[in-house]
Amino acid sequence: MPQTSNRLIGIDVAYAVALIGCVVYGYSFTIGDWVLRSLSHTKFGIILDCFPALFFFLNGFTITLTMRDRRISNRKLLSYSGKRGSVLLFTGLIFCAIWPMNMLIASGLMFMITPFVAQWNNILIRVIMLLTVVFGIAMLYLDVPTHAAYTLPSLEGGEIYNGMGFLLFNGYYSPLPWLVFFFAGLVYGRSEVRPRGWLPPSSLVGIAMMIASYWVHKFAKTLDTDALLLQRFDLNILNVRLLFPAFCVYGIGMCLVVVNSFIYFFRRLSNPTALRFVQTISSMKYSLVLFYTVIGSVTILASNIEFFLNRIALFIYVVLATILTFYLPFLWRKKVSEKGPMEFVIKRISGSAKK
Repeated sequence: MPQTSNRLIGIDVAYAVALIGCVVYGYSFTIGDWVLRSLSHTKFGIILDCFPALFFFLNGFTITLTMRDRRISNRKLLSYSGKRGSVLLFTGLIFCAIWPMNMLIASGLMFMITPFVAQWNNILIRVIMLLTVVFGIAMLYLDVPTHAAYTLPSLEGGEIYNGMGFLLFNGYYSPLPWLVFFFAGLVYGRSEVRPRGWLPPSSLVGIAMMIASYWVHKFAKTLDTDALLLQRFDLNILNVRLLFPAFCVYGIGMCLVVVNSFIYFFRRLSNPTALRFVQTISSMKYSLVLFYTVIGSVTILASNIEFFLNRIALFIYVVLATILTFYLPFLWRKKVSEKGPMEFVIKRISGSAKK
């Protein structure tokens, strides 16, 4: 697969890294039965949760980049994004009762709102991002119910609070806080996306945000009465977590640094095997997410999950399932079509965004 002069290979690499992390994270926590015991909408890991944050950031980023292409009709692109979102959302809903870490639903919702927000100016989107964070904090501190696994709305108790929890914090990849990273990607895509040097100004801003998240986290702990578990010191960096507002600041900063670094350091990547891998994964990302969701759902339905409480068995499963997930796009491309199944359906339903 040849490299074109105007293609930012670093974006393909970033998508591949984000998807590898999301797949390993999803298999480990869902098949290992840790979703309900370990995950919440108030505390987020500084390592594992950065992979989905990067994925959603890239979704917003690539939409804005595509809008800058003069060969693409913005009107058609926005219509295309809305239809793509409906396909992803509908597909994700099929698995929502089985697979709680469902990236298809979250991606679908984000693309469905794209026609309404993509043409807003940067100031308005930044204000919306800030209000989203503040609103999310208010909802969580008011004890709005959150659900790591998808659930139906409850009419018991406070109907308004239950309704807000159902809409905003339903499933691990619920609209909040992940929508914040999508908005951040939309804004970032309007800037200069070919960084000059390995540490451009936007990366410095990202580093400053990552550092500032410490004080945001420290302040948030004084407000959150359920932050006692965050007081203890943990040598395992995978267990280090930030509260909702601090993670939003940290995650956006991390995305800026990572995307800038990948675009700069991989701009001259020419190894054909590496190029073929990252570009295939990037171009068939939603099919890969579908394969990941199907494999995980079949595992839950066809096996005894208690077997995977053994960490060795879980480790072997995660390795094999991850290899299978990333092998299927290449097998599909070789045996069936250049387009993955999800991309084919999206193309048939949505048409083309080109003029």
